[in-house]
Amino acid sequence: MDSKKKVLLIDDDKDFLMATKLILEKGGYEVFLAEDGKSGVEMAKSVSPDLAIIDMMMESWSEGFNVVSKLRTSESGKEIPLIMLSAVDLQGPYQSFEPPDGLPTVDLVLHKPIKADDLLRYVAQLLS
Repeated sequence: MDSKKKVLLIDDDKDFLMATKLILEKGGYEVFLAEDGKSGVEMAKSVSPDLAIIDMMMESWSEGFNVVSKLRTSESGKEIPLIMLSAVDLQGPYQSFEPPDGLPTVDLVLHKPIKADDLLRYVAQLLS
């Protein structure tokens, strides 16, 4: 039986998706890709990933948060670890960014670009 952990990547950057998929597959994970929030939420329902990595800003700056919110309120996504990716430097004008009240939490926020080793380490930690 194949017991690979399933990781869902949700990002509108195709190059990032492909590069990250290779990194995660090398790390021994089964990877599913979604190019926008809507298909990511649908895919989470169908594949029940063990972990999801979501880009903060896709078509709109809040799309990543909308995805997190939908996942956290769905049966399949309530418990899974979520990593939010941001290409925005959170030290700058976004440092004071507070997620809207009642926003379901993510387990980790990482900055793009992220080193392969770091990504694999964080994913392994969240899945252990």
